[in-house]
Amino acid sequence: MSLPVRVVTGFIDAQVNALLDPDNSREVAFSLASLGWTQSTPSAPPTVEPLALPVVPYSAKEVDYASMRKMHEASSLDSAAEVILWRGKTPSHEMPPAKETTSALLPLSDSRITSDTIEQVISRRGSTRQFSRDPITMAELSTMLDRATRGIPADFIDPPGSHLNDLYLIVNNVVGLAAGAYVYHWEEKFLELLKRGDFRDKAGYLGLEQQIPADAAVDVFFLADLKKILERYGNRGYRAVQLEAGILGGKLYLAAYAQKLGCSGLTFYDDDVVSFFSPHARGKSAIFLIALGRSASRKSDTSRR
Repeated sequence: MSLPVRVVTGFIDAQVNALLDPDNSREVAFSLASLGWTQSTPSAPPTVEPLALPVVPYSAKEVDYASMRKMHEASSLDSAAEVILWRGKTPSHEMPPAKETTSALLPLSDSRITSDTIEQVISRRGSTRQFSRDPITMAELSTMLDRATRGIPADFIDPPGSHLNDLYLIVNNVVGLAAGAYVYHWEEKFLELLKRGDFRDKAGYLGLEQQIPADAAVDVFFLADLKKILERYGNRGYRAVQLEAGILGGKLYLAAYAQKLGCSGLTFYDDDVVSFFSPHARGKSAIFLIALGRSASRKSDTSRR
């Protein structure tokens, strides 16, 4: 609809929670999204009474993660001054110059991109439960990476195009790209080969010993320098890095399903992921894992592509 949108993570938590009126022992405000614009200065907000809306339980049994609540409380902002300090320049983030073989992205041209509407793509989006081990093309992988990493309008991203997460890949079966471990250079839009080899079994192990990452054509690991992020943003920086990874992962989902491919978000053995991609990833923390490829249920479609 061509409306401006912006992710807002800097706000006084108690005020927003009071407005929405959730049960703070179970639910809290995490982030906001501002839509549209106004030419005039808004008037003073009216007094809003507690909503007191009934809540339908998500499940019959709840698990209380006390440490999660403590982490959220420790990352809350309590004053306008803290909100102002939160906003501003993203920590400097320079990828070391490539030392090994590089492969430039080769995304599909706009004329070859699917004409499906966003609603059609969303309607068939879901987490793939089994991949076929069939290959995807370099153009398909390039299109997913290119479209997912064009920037996020957010109050913790400055200047536009900055990012907190780095993308590391295990490539299992991509036509036109050697199997191995890679790191993605955002600004230059190329993949740097860190080590060549068949790492399917390793990908399966890193993904909590599941078959899904072993069968996928590509596994994309999100890693971030949490020390630098927490120094800049404080405890709330962990919210930001997780949120960015979630949005980027969501874009990869849509880019995959737009091309009638499959995608699945997974968890992992944190330290082993960092160790596998080191020394390049030394000092970073694992944040998220996305597996990409052809769904086993779609194998019959490959002959028509």
